[in-house]
Amino acid sequence: MADFPNVTSPRELMQLFEEYGLQPHKRLGQNFLIDANIVRKIVDALEVEAGDLVFEIGPGAGALTTELAKSGAQLVAIELDRGLCGLLGNLFEKWPNVKLINKDVLKLNWGSLFAEFCKDGQTVKLVSNLPYVISGPFVYAILKSSFPFQRAIIMLQKEVARRLVTAPGESDYGALSVLCQYYTDGEVLFNVSKNVFWPRPGVSSAVLKLKPGERLLGVEEETVLWDLVQGAFQQRRKTLLNNMNRIYPSLKNKLPEILEEAAIKEQARPEDLSSGQFAMLARITYNYLK
Repeated sequence: MADFPNVTSPRELMQLFEEYGLQPHKRLGQNFLIDANIVRKIVDALEVEAGDLVFEIGPGAGALTTELAKSGAQLVAIELDRGLCGLLGNLFEKWPNVKLINKDVLKLNWGSLFAEFCKDGQTVKLVSNLPYVISGPFVYAILKSSFPFQRAIIMLQKEVARRLVTAPGESDYGALSVLCQYYTDGEVLFNVSKNVFWPRPGVSSAVLKLKPGERLLGVEEETVLWDLVQGAFQQRRKTLLNNMNRIYPSLKNKLPEILEEAAIKEQARPEDLSSGQFAMLARITYNYLK
């Protein structure tokens, strides 16, 4: 095997795993990308430049990591699997621009990571081939951190990617759709066949591009937005009026007035509202709560 293996080659990847005594963990949702063309498309979509700070979530065997490291970006790769971290540590030990962190991404403090790695004025980007089992919670986590990236390229299960950018009124429109569309401008770039992974997953994937959207609310108002959106979609078939009565019992007598001020019909359901309408409703609700 070459000094630096081609981890998009199934044969070389399997040899590497045998050498390190590793195997894919189904429990962790590990499916390794073995298509160099898809790797290039993802890296191209990230538009990474020398000097950028790039966080890679779930580098796995290093398919994306290799291409990103060549760009001259400062790369922070975060991997949960200790065995893979050992492998990556050996592969990239001579790359000073690559930093490996062995942590659970769902327990990360993004503020602390930015304080540790980000220089003033530095462009920060995110890239990930996410295990499907954590895709929803991870997207919630980065949105909860106010999406602190200039650009993110994320591979997700195709249905999840579509859900993030779907329009109000669609059957898969939900709380994650609203919050993603509030914090970001999203676009599905291309679909990815299940055949370009080892082992092959049971579903197809899609690559999603996210860029910061125009945030309409202050920090305290956004707290109301989260409570309102997540609370309303817990019982999505009920009217927004009934849901708000459950979420904000202290405002029971004011709710018709609040909805009227937000130009929302009392019989409207959560799935009928755009992210902008939810933001307006959150601002008005916040003012009434004060």
